[in-house]
Amino acid sequence: MQLRKAAISSVALFATLAASVAAYAGLPAAHPGPTVDDYTAADSGRAEAAARKAGYGNFEITMVQDGDFFLKGEKARQTYFLTVTGDGRVYPSSPLSSVGG
Repeated sequence: MQLRKAAISSVALFATLAASVAAYAGLPAAHPGPTVDDYTAADSGRAEAAARKAGYGNFEITMVQDGDFFLKGEKARQTYFLTVTGDGRVYPSSPLSSVGG
């Protein structure tokens, strides 16, 4: 009886894992993986366009939460953490480091 329960538990665990993998396989190409909030390529494009308009480039999305994008970006050979709000406002951190040296 115990062996049967263990086998049933194993099958249930495998089915749960398979469903999780299938769910992540359907995420948009711009999605880096599980985040607090999902987003589309158009959403990330709008956030990056706002940051680009503010003079930043070479973006890396670090997190998304409630429509706000948290990016790593560069400006004037300096690296910054950026918060881009859903309405397109860009808030940079202090410079983190020089780019390329």
